[in-house]
Amino acid sequence: MDKSQVQMNKESTDANLAAFKQRRSRGRLVLIGLILIFALPAIIAKTVLEQNWYTSGVTNTGELVEPRVTLQDFGLTAPMEGEGWLVGYIAPTECDSLCEQQLHYLNQSYLALGKNKERVTAVVFVSEGDSLPGAFDKPDLSFLSGGDQLSTKFAPASIVIIDPLGQLVMEYKSVSEPSQLVGQSKGMIHDLRKLLKLSRVG
Repeated sequence: MDKSQVQMNKESTDANLAAFKQRRSRGRLVLIGLILIFALPAIIAKTVLEQNWYTSGVTNTGELVEPRVTLQDFGLTAPMEGEGWLVGYIAPTECDSLCEQQLHYLNQSYLALGKNKERVTAVVFVSEGDSLPGAFDKPDLSFLSGGDQLSTKFAPASIVIIDPLGQLVMEYKSVSEPSQLVGQSKGMIHDLRKLLKLSRVG
């Protein structure tokens, strides 16, 4: 094989290698782009809340969940996770009159979202052996297991907002008086509308 053929083979190999590297780099960029498309809006929404870049104008709004925690950290996976936002009520072991009123307000809050309710699922996290799902008939509420696990960090009768990536974003602590339920509900609706406006995910 003469020098000209060797040179041609080398140039052909270099060209193929360069093309391969270019395709691989393009594939990585596409993957990064897809990740950003799905993850960035939810991250931006949470950052806006953390930095207080909007004025709530409503009392009894929720508290940001810190440090970062996801449903997966509790060993949980919601069937509708990834399809939209979740508003989850962590049901106490015994659902008394106040608990029943909270579930009523949770259901009403979900309905009050209007057209945005298609982007949200209202769920009730119950503990093992809880008879609540059979005793409380609300077709707009989904009952899921996980109350035991979530109660290790959040007090029973608390409400949490969960983004489409499974991250718990905001917490609304349990109340002790029925008169506090209206304010809590209004604050939650306000926060949730802001989150939905800021995020195109879900």
